Amino acid sequence: MNSNQKKLQQMIKDQTLTLTDEELFLSSAYQKYLSSMAKAATGRYRQGLQTLMEWDTSSGADVAYTDNYKIHINAGNHITQSFPSRMLRSESLAGLNGHETAHLLFTDFTTLGLYLGSMDNGAFYPEPPSFDDQYQTGCEEMLEAMQEKDKVACLTLSRCASHISNILEDIYIEARICEAFPGTFKQGIELNSMRMNELMPSLQSQIDKEYSDFSIMANLLLQYCRAGTINNLNGYTGPYLDYLEDCVPYVEESLYSDDMKDRLHAANHILGILWEYIKPLIEDTREKLQNTSEDEAEQLLEGMLGSQIHGGTPLPSGKGGNLPKQADEGKEMQKANPFTALPPQERQNAMLNAQDVVAEEGNRIQLAKTSTILDGNNPGITYNHQYLGSGYEKSASDLFRILNSVATAKAEEQYQQEMTEELQKAANDIHYGNAHAGIHVTVNRMCSVPDYLIQSYQSIAPPLLRVSKRLQKTIAPLLKEESEGGKLKNLQFGKRLDTRALHHEDGTFFTRTRLPSEEQKLAVGLLIDESGSMSSADRITYARMTAIVLYDFCQSLQIPVTIYGHTTPDCEAGVALYSYAEFDSLDTSDRYRLMDMSA
Repeated sequence: MNSNQKKLQQMIKDQTLTLTDEELFLSSAYQKYLSSMAKAATGRYRQGLQTLMEWDTSSGADVAYTDNYKIHINAGNHITQSFPSRMLRSESLAGLNGHETAHLLFTDFTTLGLYLGSMDNGAFYPEPPSFDDQYQTGCEEMLEAMQEKDKVACLTLSRCASHISNILEDIYIEARICEAFPGTFKQGIELNSMRMNELMPSLQSQIDKEYSDFSIMANLLLQYCRAGTINNLNGYTGPYLDYLEDCVPYVEESLYSDDMKDRLHAANHILGILWEYIKPLIEDTREKLQNTSEDEAEQLLEGMLGSQIHGGTPLPSGKGGNLPKQADEGKEMQKANPFTALPPQERQNAMLNAQDVVAEEGNRIQLAKTSTILDGNNPGITYNHQYLGSGYEKSASDLFRILNSVATAKAEEQYQQEMTEELQKAANDIHYGNAHAGIHVTVNRMCSVPDYLIQSYQSIAPPLLRVSKRLQKTIAPLLKEESEGGKLKNLQFGKRLDTRALHHEDGTFFTRTRLPSEEQKLAVGLLIDESGSMSSADRITYARMTAIVLYDFCQSLQIPVTIYGHTTPDCEAGVALYSYAEFDSLDTSDRYRLMDMSA
């Protein structure tokens, strides 16, 4: 390993230690890693499904969403960044990726669209709710408001229905994908669920902050659906728990059904149970409509609910805001393997398992004591110290591989930058003679190569590389013969005369003995004219093709090669040199830099 290689290796080590979360998670390598998982799960290799990473640490920033073609994940979201180690933060992002992928696989968007559209138009789908107890009176009042096409009532109920149905759907699709892919997706989803439960304000805290009654109930439902428990550290015993207990049977009957209509049926009945808490929202929206437009009133309502209901992610949307189509792979999974319901205790166990994973990393957020809904006691939390993990062993190696890849790319970019500075310094120190006195020379070298140059090279290189191979077959035997050593005759210069060759009129009368261990004294340099005249008759195109053949030829035969381009942009700018290939370049991107050659 020469000094340049050692220098690059040290740079890679340094970059690995100093690489930030933002640099790692927004790198193309990490985005490709998450994209590959989403494509593999959905089978959409040719339809452009892609995971795109963003970085926004502001409060209220989006966590994740998908538009059916791209999954957008905010790597700076407060849930992911609350984990104490980079390993856990990476698994959290994989969990968000899994959640959005699960929507594309298992959400019946056709049925969902019918439901939301019906609510907007004043009708319940698949059927209106009905009760045989104290909720029937309120239910009839709610149905009457819908039948009268009261715009405010329809708008408010539609927004509330969207949140309730989304809560139920989130739990179903996460359980489904965890069963189908019990590795990285499952681990990440369970970690995120645990953290979102920990970050959920306590019931008393929500009351103190004057959350709307409906928002408090939505949070209780979400907490119960996700973990089978609620955060009730202060021992609240008021009506919220009574309403929740009445909602639980509808939740448990529908939560894990493969037929989305069952969850929509449950959502309709939950709206009926919570009607007394929805009516104040309707009146508040009605008051706002006196001073604002219908769209603005809807945005204000959604903004309030969105800020008070914690832990949910928006439903996917397709082109023009329309809902996407469910992936065929998900439909096949649902038909081939009907899902089995998970009782509350299993959901609690999943939370405990996730706690054990985080506890190994340290600095876990302190959990509040919880209350079980069905039996009314306070069992608290027990820790399963015998937990052996999910069985997925590649999470750490995946992250290490990506981390090393990103660090290598950054180190190579730094190395290329330093090389450019050294080349510029060398150019400044060269004495060009009186004819070039006062002419400034600028050396240009790309520190990183964009993907489009790589793709361009790969599209045109194959026939040129075949030419290179034919040339190699001709020259390789001569180089091998020379490397084996021996007496070299008929040289044009040297220290020893061959008296038997003095009659040569071309001056080839020197001789030299070459040792096998002697370093090869051969290098190739190519300077390409990139002035405007080279654009005529495809000259620059043929020059680029020649450079590609020559570079591959030299690299294959281990002959040092450097390739430059030069031009004079204008009189004031002086001479511009473009470094495409360097003798001591260590990365493998010089061949792609040649594609940037232009006149």
